[in-house]
Amino acid sequence: MNNQELAQSIVKSLGGENNIASLTNCITRIRINLKSRNNVDLESIKQLDGVLSVIDNETIQIVLGPGKVTKVANAIHENTTIDVGVDDTGDDSEFDIADDTKAAYKAKQTSRFQKLFRHIGNIFVPIIPGLVASGLMLGIANLIMNLANPDAGILDPAILDSSWYQLLQAIGNLLFGALGVFVGINTAREFGGTMVLGGIAGLLINAPVLDDISSLNLFGLNLQVSTGLGGLLGVIVAAYLFAQIEKFVRKRVADSLDLVLTPLITLLAGSIATIVIIQPIAGLLMDGITWFLVDVMLEAGGILGGYVLAATFLPLVTVGMHQGLIPVHLELIDQFGSTTLLPILAMAGGGQVGAAFAIYLKAKDKRLRNTIASSLPVGILGIGEPLIYGVSLPLGRPFITACLGAGFGGAFLSLSSVGAITVGPSGLVLIPLIADNKYLLYFIGLLISYVGGFILTYLFGYKEEMVQKLYGDTPKPQPKKGTPSQSAQQETTHISSPLSGDVRPLSELNDQVFATEAIGKGIAIYPSEGNLYAPVSGTVTTVYPTGHAIGITSDSGIEILMHIGLDTVEIKEKLFELQIAKDETVEKGQLLCTFDIDSIKQKGYDIASPIVITNSGDYENINPINQQHIEAGNILLTVDNNELEPIKGD
Repeated sequence: MNNQELAQSIVKSLGGENNIASLTNCITRIRINLKSRNNVDLESIKQLDGVLSVIDNETIQIVLGPGKVTKVANAIHENTTIDVGVDDTGDDSEFDIADDTKAAYKAKQTSRFQKLFRHIGNIFVPIIPGLVASGLMLGIANLIMNLANPDAGILDPAILDSSWYQLLQAIGNLLFGALGVFVGINTAREFGGTMVLGGIAGLLINAPVLDDISSLNLFGLNLQVSTGLGGLLGVIVAAYLFAQIEKFVRKRVADSLDLVLTPLITLLAGSIATIVIIQPIAGLLMDGITWFLVDVMLEAGGILGGYVLAATFLPLVTVGMHQGLIPVHLELIDQFGSTTLLPILAMAGGGQVGAAFAIYLKAKDKRLRNTIASSLPVGILGIGEPLIYGVSLPLGRPFITACLGAGFGGAFLSLSSVGAITVGPSGLVLIPLIADNKYLLYFIGLLISYVGGFILTYLFGYKEEMVQKLYGDTPKPQPKKGTPSQSAQQETTHISSPLSGDVRPLSELNDQVFATEAIGKGIAIYPSEGNLYAPVSGTVTTVYPTGHAIGITSDSGIEILMHIGLDTVEIKEKLFELQIAKDETVEKGQLLCTFDIDSIKQKGYDIASPIVITNSGDYENINPINQQHIEAGNILLTVDNNELEPIKGD
């Protein structure tokens, strides 16, 4: 029974697609919520070829094993109207090329700078919906003001003095006036501090009293202080410092005094350090960044500067460095009322749209054309990730031609001083947020980037053989076979422990799939530290988007599944930090993933981590080590190959 037939049989035995309320898949199983239990035949599903186990709890779990579960879920999605997702994470299923490509690039963002920008993204991304909404409110207020201009003669100028208009403007400005507080709160949360103390750090940077004081005398030094010095960069650094001081003090204060002394010392020490050190340095850094981007790249650089900024923006996106520009945009808005940088960078998405049109016209492969057709509408609206990670970046050359084409739109806008009154959207969605009624100029720039990306990609960026790069199958490493001159022999392979911790048999796990060895034989580890290492040298064949499960195929063909905790696929917070990507070659002992053990436990999840050989049937003996505790890198399992019959000649 192939995967298509298995998918059809499963849906039929569940009462048909109309009886399935939701269907998600994780790394080993499909989970189904049914509308009705009538006409459901679980016994028939258990007998299907390829089904390892069926578990009937609140949801029905059909265990298929790594790899196969994705293909069957894909088949269900393609042949029914059922939407298949990855267990409650809000992402698409893992067979999606865009998700795989995005995960691969994110997994490689492991340098200190890239991690820093990722932290900045985690601080600002939750605020963006509020920034967009507030910006649109101000945009509506500006539109009313323009229509009420006596030269326009469309609205009565008296409307500008009305309470409703004043309220509209006030609501639009609320978030911008308190932005430092929200940034401080999110920074504290990101770095493990108390959120209210992070909020105070944001208030401190923008405290009006600093302008009233203007200078402070400290040890004979006359320090100049001012409200807002250092901007949001200062807020981030101050809130981070507050969090570090708080954690340092808490470890050294008695529990009975923690509630009083820890926040007091944090506030006193953090405030002094912020005013004396952080604000002046952050102020210089923000002035330097603003000077380089605005004065050097845009004003002095002119057309060339605009071209370079637009053409290089998406490469920054793929390595996560674009998040670092959010505080720069907001600083420009605070100083000048709008950011001329954002519309230029938004041209990068326009180049991708143009490139996608070119590929669609030239491509013969139906799968690629369907991917583009489904991704183009949202790409035009400014959501470029499906096109970037699903089309141009995996193909390679079209990504480059799209970036180069986008530069022409950036060059045009650099001559027009087109600004945006808030951050967040791009594409057509950014039009209502363009400042000073320069909507048409922005739209023309967007059209130029479309055309630039289209022409360069159509002429130089796409060849039909590139499709194999998207959809070609990667050969799976195979176990070593004998040759006509070899005699039958037995080989033993040692599997190192990927974790440090206590060792327990799979049978003790509170998960029927692993406990019954339905997926394969192995052992469980209760980790003592949050580092997962490669147990063998080989190829990463499976990386679950959440990071909680990773599969490796050794150079000799042993397929190893490492599953951190039980049911941890349900965790929505970023408690797993991948250090590798799918299809990457790894060496034994290489760090694969880091994870937060304490947070996983606090959320009530079982930290027991199964280490399983998923192709156990290919081997004669799989023997776990006989000890209670193990350190990562020590021998965990021994695998004896089946005795191989000599291969006969033709």
